[in-house]
Amino acid sequence: MVEPNQLSGVSIFADMPVEIIAEIARNAEIKSFKTGAVLFEEGDLATELYGLLEGEVELSLLFRDRVLKAEVRHEDYVHKRVDIIEKEMVFETVAPGEIFAWSALIAPHQLTSTATCTASTRLMVLPADALEAIFERAPQAGAVFMKRLAEIIAQRLRHRTDKLVESWYQAFGEARL
Repeated sequence: MVEPNQLSGVSIFADMPVEIIAEIARNAEIKSFKTGAVLFEEGDLATELYGLLEGEVELSLLFRDRVLKAEVRHEDYVHKRVDIIEKEMVFETVAPGEIFAWSALIAPHQLTSTATCTASTRLMVLPADALEAIFERAPQAGAVFMKRLAEIIAQRLRHRTDKLVESWYQAFGEARL
């Protein structure tokens, strides 16, 4: 269980009714992780929402790129192969007070990034089904929460798009399939 005052540092819960915060706190727990800990990987099933209380977490994507390589050239014959290159791209750094793993609240409940602690980290961990049940009983609070969540998703999408465009420009010039 989390103390209700610990949720005051998580911005998405700001100005929520005291009784809603108390119920959320009863369903949440605090977990600590060391630098380098991988909290989850892209593609994992999402069942919990995380609120960063202390530390720092990077959200990243793993890109797989196919590059055409010419290996052997002899007269009119060229033997070619396709190499698969994997590259990790960090697109967001989560700061204290922010939430992540919001995919737990939205079907198909699949995480869209990998989360890695870049410092000693304390998290508020909240089961998504518990949060959904709370907001079914308090739909006004749920509506405020979902509006704030939509703003967070839009911001992350902008950051991710900017990073993708930047990465494509850096990679321009290689033969692509």
